[in-house]
Amino acid sequence: MRKVLAVGGIGAGVAAFAALVLVVAALAFSVTVDGASMEPTLRDGDRMFLEFWTHDEIERFDVVEADAPSSVAGGARILKRVIGMPGDQVSVSADGRVLVRPEGDRQTYMVDNPAWSAEAGAEQDWLAVPEDAYWLLGDNWGASTDSRSFGFVDADAVHGRVVFRMLPLGRNGTIARDVRLAPVETSSAR
Repeated sequence: MRKVLAVGGIGAGVAAFAALVLVVAALAFSVTVDGASMEPTLRDGDRMFLEFWTHDEIERFDVVEADAPSSVAGGARILKRVIGMPGDQVSVSADGRVLVRPEGDRQTYMVDNPAWSAEAGAEQDWLAVPEDAYWLLGDNWGASTDSRSFGFVDADAVHGRVVFRMLPLGRNGTIARDVRLAPVETSSAR
């Protein structure tokens, strides 16, 4: 009977230690949202788990943590959504739609993001996203300083993607992936 209790006590200790290591690791590899630029998707104070090992596997519409160009708050870390991938062409049309021509595709697409409650703002001519760079936007047009103002973000400046909200507990879970590209008529995209 004593051996069973001793082994059970060791097992409980190992489980508690493993749980503690898991919590510490989750907190060490997390970022806290600072500001309203990603609302309603992310809110000020949300704690997000950062997949740091995915910085080389970024896909369109991922929410990423990156170093902003040094011209923006001394290169502060930002959380934004990837809109333009390397080789893409991106634009903001006169009516405020965000347009993308993916690399190697002649079709023009409009970004359909349910989080966007207003138009993108000032018109922007077509830009080619350089290799090893991304064009990033916040989900909250009015409160987001993003690639519309500071340009492209180097791929080396991306730390990883955030996909899971850890805190607050009442809103924890994965980030919705409901952004898509919708084809538009080429003549209306110019």
